Amino acid sequence: MDIHKLRAATPAPPPHYAPNTPAYTRPRTHARTAPVMAAPDALAWCLTQYETHHGPLPVPGNGRNNWLAALAFFCNERGVALADLESHAVGSYAAADFPAREIEQTLRGIYTREAAAHGSKPFTALTGNKLGFTASFRQKENRPAAPLLDTFPAAVYDALPDFLQRACAPFDGHEKAVMLLGTLAVLSGCFPAVGGTYNKRRFGLNLFAFIIAPAASGKGTLAWARRLAWPHHKALTDASRAACLDYDAELAAYKTAGKAKASLTPPPAAPPPYKMLYLPGNTTAAALQTALAENDGRGIMCETEADTLTGALGTDFGNFSDVLRKAFQHEPISLLRKTDRQHLDLARPALSIALTGTPGQLPRLMPSAEDGLVSRFLFYVFEQTPTWQDVSPSAGPPLDPYFDLLAAELTRMIAAVPEADEAGSYPVEVTLAAPDWQRLNTAGAAGLDEALAVAGGAGGSSAYRLGLVAWRVAGLLTLLRCFENGQAPTGRLEADPADVGTALALMDTARAHALAVLAMLPTPGDTTGRYAAKAGQEARARELHAQGLGVREIAQQVGVHFTTVARWLRFEDG
Repeated sequence: MDIHKLRAATPAPPPHYAPNTPAYTRPRTHARTAPVMAAPDALAWCLTQYETHHGPLPVPGNGRNNWLAALAFFCNERGVALADLESHAVGSYAAADFPAREIEQTLRGIYTREAAAHGSKPFTALTGNKLGFTASFRQKENRPAAPLLDTFPAAVYDALPDFLQRACAPFDGHEKAVMLLGTLAVLSGCFPAVGGTYNKRRFGLNLFAFIIAPAASGKGTLAWARRLAWPHHKALTDASRAACLDYDAELAAYKTAGKAKASLTPPPAAPPPYKMLYLPGNTTAAALQTALAENDGRGIMCETEADTLTGALGTDFGNFSDVLRKAFQHEPISLLRKTDRQHLDLARPALSIALTGTPGQLPRLMPSAEDGLVSRFLFYVFEQTPTWQDVSPSAGPPLDPYFDLLAAELTRMIAAVPEADEAGSYPVEVTLAAPDWQRLNTAGAAGLDEALAVAGGAGGSSAYRLGLVAWRVAGLLTLLRCFENGQAPTGRLEADPADVGTALALMDTARAHALAVLAMLPTPGDTTGRYAAKAGQEARARELHAQGLGVREIAQQVGVHFTTVARWLRFEDG
């Protein structure tokens, strides 16, 4: 990514642009420091991956030799040197009932027979923003650990529009990244009248963001991003409550009127829709679709605990994952309820999501790497050493007034944008210049190649949708730049090349985090583990046969039926 072409610093706003929020000066705090993790070698990576999916070495009697044999198959394919694996295995696994000689025989036998497969799937250490994923997320979540992946480059923050710079100013490190992604996700749901054309389809600017980190890591910063649009949400809900009270009063008056008067006065119309901006994550599929229908198919889910959403998805009346997937692409959603014969059709739902959660909460929301939600989210994964910060008043003034002013400014921005007159109609159209479309295509193609090489088809799906995400981020930056320059957003807006560069730089880092998430999730239907275990059993059976053991005795030790052992040995003898 060409960071040098990003805007070096946001220019001072013109005189007619006068935001009420002063520049924020961050007080000194106790710095959070952690050792930088070196890129793992092939053996360390293989051990991490294997133990993540198959667990540690089993206790005696639970297939210990099979476990080791399957590890040998895996390491052999990845190009791990036999001497390195032997040294580790003997030093870590040898015991009185599992002698070093037995370990060495198992490893050498497999490496000898599978010599042709050695290095057939070589391990390649990732560099830069794409460090390999480690097993630290499988450890206890509150254990301090080194950062896994790089955060966004400093040049990205310098090139942001003024509003985003001020929103991120009170934070640093990973918390600053959390605030940036959370604010982008919230803003993406505040301007339904802004959109454009991407890949021959009409899209709004809606984003899905998921920040993943252990407990006490600072991901709660998302709450400040949620606060930015809270005044607009409250204005909508206050108006809805007032409308409901008026309706209830009219209905009560109609019911208490005499029959003669009631026959002359028509009953009040249907209850008014309940308008809101923030949709609760603790909901059901039917309630979510009803809320979307009452809000013209739009809304924001912003939850600082992913379990709020995963808990709802796990209930009997939850399971609205398909609704989220369709809303990201503005695909039609239909609902028919038997109880009240309610039929809802949402032609172009437009939902934005901002979540934070721990690594343990991730698989409850996205059970596998092939879950459709994975490719739709903009991920940010981090760990950092928890460090006590100064909590006294001398550390700095409260942030509440600061963000209240930013929230009031956002409310004025929302009011200044024209309203969308129908689903899919965008009075404010965002587009890119031809060279910037080419930059997006080039970056997307390179990202796709990388994702396919690292994570296969699941990585390819994420890379495809990261292109759409990059376009949406560029659209949001263009809109904010319009306000910064004192212009009323209307008609066609062409993105500044520097803002396109910022969006692509964000995506470059986000891709590395997405690949880390894919490494955390299992792949359904993946038979690699089962195949490796079976291959280990077969290899062990042949070794025991070479030592003079009978078929039934081998079957008892390996844990398979004796006819299976006989078939393996006949194949070997033949």
